[in-house]
This record gives sequence, structure tokens and C-alpha cells, in this order.
Amino acid sequence: MSVSSQQAERRLRQPPPGRQPMFHRIFRADPATVRAALLFLRERFDGSAGDEVIAKLELALAEVLNNICEHGTRNEAERLAGRPHAPLIHLCVARHVGGIACAVTDDGRPLPLSCLDARDLPWTGPPPRDAEAILLLPEGGFGWFLIQELTASLSYFREGRRNFLAFIVPVTEPLLQAGPPPGDT
Repeated sequence: MSVSSQQAERRLRQPPPGRQPMFHRIFRADPATVRAALLFLRERFDGSAGDEVIAKLELALAEVLNNICEHGTRNEAERLAGRPHAPLIHLCVARHVGGIACAVTDDGRPLPLSCLDARDLPWTGPPPRDAEAILLLPEGGFGWFLIQELTASLSYFREGRRNFLAFIVPVTEPLLQAGPPPGDT
């Protein structure tokens, strides 16, 4: 790829100067596709908030999207027969004054409402002292705790055959002013 093509591609991936980034993708619930979307999202929002906020955004979305991949398949028998119905995900993310707003919709199985209950970590005792005790720790159950800790205004509803989940990753610093993409001077 030529230098001018690389610069043009970078410009397309960055919001125009003075505007905040937005991100929208429609994709099937597949771990590799989720990872690719998260990488592109990180690139799009780089510099729009502090590194810690972008890391929280990525972690919260990774938990949500991977839950859809793992639990959203409508018919277990179809998946076992090798014909999975990978839910179709619509992801929309936008930076605004109070934070980074995220909306995720999918046509997978309904989210159990218990997922939205206030959570504690699954293990609240002292840390295990030996390797055998570590094996007794739960394998899962941390995802919704993380999502709730990293986000604000978490809301969910189901309409027809679609799940709608929305939340904000709070940002305390002011909006960062977008400048020209790196390499464009």
C-alpha cells in the first residue's frame, strides 16, 4: 500500500477534526468477528478519552459481545448438529460529554433478567493457598459483575425477537479535541 493510500485510510478511520468518534457495525456473533470489531473500535476511539476509559469500554463490550456468542444461540440442537444460528449483532458506540454511550442489539436468545441483578464477585473468601483450592474457584460468573462495575445506566429490554442493551462508560475528563490523523501535517 502506498504512503498516500495509508494516509487516506487513516483519515477514513478517524473522525473529522472537531467531531467526536462514532462507531457502527453489524456482524454475526462469532469470537473472531467480535475481536476484529473491538480492535477497530479501539482504533476509532483512540485519543477520544483516556487510555483507562478506552480499556474499560473494550472490556465491557468484550464481555457483552462474547456472552452473545456463547449464550445467544437460539437452538442448542442446531448448534450441536453443526448448523449454528449465530445471532446478528448491531453495535453502535458514540462519544459524548458524559461518557461513551453503547447500544447493542441482537436476535439471539433473551437475556435472563437475573443478569441485571446487582452482583458481587463469585468468590468472596480469602484467596486460596494451594493449587487444589484454586481448582474449586468458579470458571465463570465474573462477566456481569465486570459489566456492572465498568458501566453506568445499564438497561435492557426485549422487543419481538431482538435484545436491546444500552450503557454508558463514564468519562470524567472533558471531550478531547480531535486533531489531524497521525502522519497528516
